[in-house]
Amino acid sequence: MESGVISPEAPIRPAAESGMTMAFQPIVDVVGGRVYAYEAVLRGPNGESAAQIFAMIEPESRGDFDRRCAAAAIRWAMSAGLGTTTARLCIPVHAPGTSVPGEPMITAARIGKQCGLIPERMIFALHGYQNLPGAQLADIVHRSSRMGSLTTFVGLGQDQTGLGACARYVPNAVKLDEDLVGGIASSWSRRLVLEDLTPRIRKLGIKILASGVNSEAVFTRLRSFGIYHVQGDHIAPPEVGALPPPTVRRAAA
Repeated sequence: MESGVISPEAPIRPAAESGMTMAFQPIVDVVGGRVYAYEAVLRGPNGESAAQIFAMIEPESRGDFDRRCAAAAIRWAMSAGLGTTTARLCIPVHAPGTSVPGEPMITAARIGKQCGLIPERMIFALHGYQNLPGAQLADIVHRSSRMGSLTTFVGLGQDQTGLGACARYVPNAVKLDEDLVGGIASSWSRRLVLEDLTPRIRKLGIKILASGVNSEAVFTRLRSFGIYHVQGDHIAPPEVGALPPPTVRRAAA
């Protein structure tokens, strides 16, 4: 697959021949009763996920593709009306493919300036952060902070791989792995893991985001752990080119 299918200089809609689309899914603060952020979700012409698309790209082109996707996410989000909300934009960054640390962030800041989205409303969600050399990971977190943006480490799961990096580099937030979250309603072992992880993450001053909230049972369990920033089809599924409203009631802290 070519890396140039999404260009930061192209129109907001992707080229028809690429067949790729950009959807958005809310991350909801159920205590505040508001959308905390909308996450950009890349989809391929046959429904391929961002991870599947990324895996098909040559390693030397992945950094450029990440940069283009960051630019496209901002353009699509602003076209969908993000500027009329108070929500942030969560921009996925595939950390191991970042040839120049912070390059997608530099591009995002430039495109954001063109489109009217300030860096303070951007969240950079680092996928595969566990596999990035410490110096590069530290540089990305530092660059984001210096811009005024937030950083989220994505994919902390049942084996707790990556918790050490969270403690050392202290992102603004950690997004729990979907398999861990989705299993807590039926799996005692997953609940025990979450019971152990939650206070350790909070002790670091890191916000906890839970993706994969696909049922009321999972949602209720998360609330019992005091996790109130949630995302998943139970809250609202991703919607192409639009900012879907969440369908979840406000909770007391």
